[in-house]
Amino acid sequence: MSSEQEQKRGITLTPSTLLIGTLGVAVIILAVLLAISLGGEESAAPTPTPFAETGPALARESLVVGISDSDTISVTLDMPSVLQVGPQNFSVQAQAVGDDGSWTPTFDSEETAVWVYGSIVNYIVGLSDTEANRSLLENLTPSDQMLLTTRNGIQYAFAFNSREEVLVGDPDVYAQQSPGLTLLLVGTTGESRLMVNGRYIADETSSAAGRQGSLIELGETAQLDNVQITVTGAAYLSERPEAQPGFAFYLIDYEIQNTGLTALESGRLRLTLQDELGNQYAISPAAGQVGNYPTLSGSLNAGQTMQATAGYQIPLGLNSANVLWLASNDATGSQLQVTIPFGGGAQAAKNAQVTLTQADVSADLTGLTLKGTVLNLGEQAIVVAEKDIALQVDDGSVYLQLATNPPFPWTIAPGQSLPYVVSFQRPLATDTAVFTVLNHAFQLSNLR
Repeated sequence: MSSEQEQKRGITLTPSTLLIGTLGVAVIILAVLLAISLGGEESAAPTPTPFAETGPALARESLVVGISDSDTISVTLDMPSVLQVGPQNFSVQAQAVGDDGSWTPTFDSEETAVWVYGSIVNYIVGLSDTEANRSLLENLTPSDQMLLTTRNGIQYAFAFNSREEVLVGDPDVYAQQSPGLTLLLVGTTGESRLMVNGRYIADETSSAAGRQGSLIELGETAQLDNVQITVTGAAYLSERPEAQPGFAFYLIDYEIQNTGLTALESGRLRLTLQDELGNQYAISPAAGQVGNYPTLSGSLNAGQTMQATAGYQIPLGLNSANVLWLASNDATGSQLQVTIPFGGGAQAAKNAQVTLTQADVSADLTGLTLKGTVLNLGEQAIVVAEKDIALQVDDGSVYLQLATNPPFPWTIAPGQSLPYVVSFQRPLATDTAVFTVLNHAFQLSNLR
C-alpha cells in the first residue's frame, strides 16, 4: 500500500473525520470525543469502538447520545446489577463484545456475572465456568426461575427454557429478536460452551391474563389455551413485486410455544389481521414467503418453541393508526388480540431519537460500516424497515445496503433503545454523503 493510500485509510478510519449532525444543524466533530477518551493523545489513531471500557466504569456511560433539532439528549442505560439463579446470587458487571465478535470476559470471583453491554431485549450474561456454576446450570428444570434486577430496582423474571452446547464464536447467541435471558459458561478452552436460555415471564399486570378481552400489545406475552404467543415485530412492505397491483404486504413476526403436554396441530389456529374499520385480512402465502421466519405449519410438539411470520396482503393506501392481530383456536373458541401500531414513516420518525456513533471503511476500501442507536421516545413500539434507511450523495444516487445487524425489521419498545450496524457500498466519487434513518439525517465527510 502506498504512503498516500495509507494516509487516506488512516484518516478515514478514525472518528476525527466523522462529521455527524442533522441537516440544517451545525456539524459535530467526533475528534473531540476521541481526544477526551485518549486523555489528550491526539497523535494516536486506534480503531475506534463504541464501548472502550469494561467493568463498573460502563455504568456511568451514556448508551444513547442523540442530535435533535435544538439540543443534545443523553440517556443512561438501566443496567443489570444482580442475577439470581436458583439459590445463587451473582453481582453483575458489564463488558462489551469485541469488534471481531469475540467475548472473553474476566470475573472478579465465582459470584460475579458479566453482562454483554447493550443487550436489553435478550439479556446475555456470562458466568465463570467453575464446577459449582456448571452444576447449577445443568440441574435447572422447567419449574426453575431466574431473576434479573437492574440498578433502578426493576426486576425481570425468566423461566428455564432450554440448555445446549454452542460454539464459542456463534454470533446467533447474541441475537436480540426475542425477550429472554441467555446464560453462558465462559472460560473453557474448548470450541464450545454451555448455554442456558430463559423465557421471559410477562408481568401479570401487563399480560393478557389481567386484561379483559385478552388484549395485549406488541412485545407482550399471552396465553391462548396451551399456547404462549409473543409478537416480536411487524413490517409494512409497500414495494414488493409479488404483491398484486394496489396492494402491499404486512408481516408480523411472532414467537409461539406449545406449553401443553401433547402436540398441537397448527391448523387449529386462525391468524387474522384487522384494521380500525373492521376489515379483516386472511393469511397470504405470497406475503409469508418474504418474511424473516417460516410460516407456521404442521405440528408443534409439547414444549416446542418456534419463530414464525404471518404475512398479509392489504390495500396500499390503508389508513389505520393501529391494526389488530387476532389469534384464535377453532377447537375451543378462545381468542387473543394484539394491538400493533400501523405503518411508521412520519410518526415513527417523530418519536425516534437516532444517533450515529461510529463510521468505518472496510479493509478493502469498498465498504462503509455505520454504527449507532435508535431510541424510542414515544408510547408505542417503533418498527424500522429497510426502506427507512438510506445512504445517498448530492446527485441523488442511493448506495446499496450490504448487511444489517440486527436484520430488518427493527422493533424498539417504548423507552428502549436498539444498537444497529449497517454496511453500505462506499461512495468513491465524492467526499461527502448523507446517511438517513427514519428521516433523521447525518452528514458524513472525508470519505475519500
